[in-house]
Amino acid sequence: MIVVVHAAIIGYVRTRVAKLAKAHSDTVEVGSFRFQNTADLSKVYQFRLHAVVEPARRLETQDLLTKKRFEVQEAAEQLLRQANIQWLADPVQTDIRDRLLEIISQQLHEPLVKRVLITDWLELPAGSISATTFVTAHVESP
Repeated sequence: MIVVVHAAIIGYVRTRVAKLAKAHSDTVEVGSFRFQNTADLSKVYQFRLHAVVEPARRLETQDLLTKKRFEVQEAAEQLLRQANIQWLADPVQTDIRDRLLEIISQQLHEPLVKRVLITDWLELPAGSISATTFVTAHVESP
């Protein structure tokens, strides 16, 4: 009887662990960004960008984003350096997120990304960032 109960418990735990192992996030990290807007050089902005994707196509989307990483980064940084200053002050960041989603969709040539998320948003005085810190932020991999 003890052996049967023990086997049932082990079987139950293994099935639960197997289900958890198969549960993947539907979010893929696109990368980290640090930039100065040309309208206000007194501030440096920094954030992490994530793409919400279809779970069934997560690996495919992640591979495509990795292949197009530099194209996405270049287009995003061009947009951010020239963005309307009110977009940067918006706490919801609606306009920035919409434009970044457009950039990603254009680079992937497929509607694989449902929406984008911005995390770790920082607005720092330009004097608090050294030149070496600024350069190394652009070579981070997603």
